[in-house]
Amino acid sequence: FWGKGNGTWPRNMYENSIKVPAIFSHPGRIARGKVQKEMVSAYDLMPTLLDYLNLPQPKTDNLPGTSCLPLLLDRDTATQIGRENIVIYDEYGPVRMIRTREWKYVHRYPDGPHELYDLVNDPDERRNLARDASQASHIAELKTKLDDWFRQYVNPARDGIIDDGTDPANNFGQIRFIKE
Repeated sequence: FWGKGNGTWPRNMYENSIKVPAIFSHPGRIARGKVQKEMVSAYDLMPTLLDYLNLPQPKTDNLPGTSCLPLLLDRDTATQIGRENIVIYDEYGPVRMIRTREWKYVHRYPDGPHELYDLVNDPDERRNLARDASQASHIAELKTKLDDWFRQYVNPARDGIIDDGTDPANNFGQIRFIKE
C-alpha cells in the first residue's frame, strides 16, 4: 500500500484514496485480530518502530511523527499523543490536506478547486462546503494550521507546491512561503 496513488485530475484526497490500513504482526507481543480506529499517519511509522525496538528517537525538532506504540500493544491510550485532537496532514503533488476526526480541508495550489467536508454528517464526502460562506472562518482556521504545519516540516527540495522548473509535470506555478 505504501506510495499508492490515484489516477484522477485534479488529484483527490478522498478517504478511499488516502486511507491505507497498517497491518502489524508480532505473535506474543501484538494482540492478534485487534483493530484500532485511531488516526495515525505515515510520519508516525519511524517513531513507532524506533519505540517498538527500544531505540532512541532522533534528536531533532523537525520530525512530525509520534510513536503509536501504545496502540500496537493495546496499552492505555489516554496519554497517546492527544489522540482526541490529532490532525493528519498529507500532500499529493500540488494538493495538501488537513484532516481531523470531524473535518477535512483540501487545498489545491495554486487556485483550487478546494474542498471542505463535514466527515461526521457526510462521511462519504458528497457535499463540498468550501464555497459555503458560513464556513469561511472554519476554512481560514484549517488553512492556517495546514500552512503552519508545512512551513515547519516541508523539505524545500521535495515541496510538492513549488515548481522549480526541473519537473515538467509541475505545471501549477510557483508558490513559496515567506517568513515574516
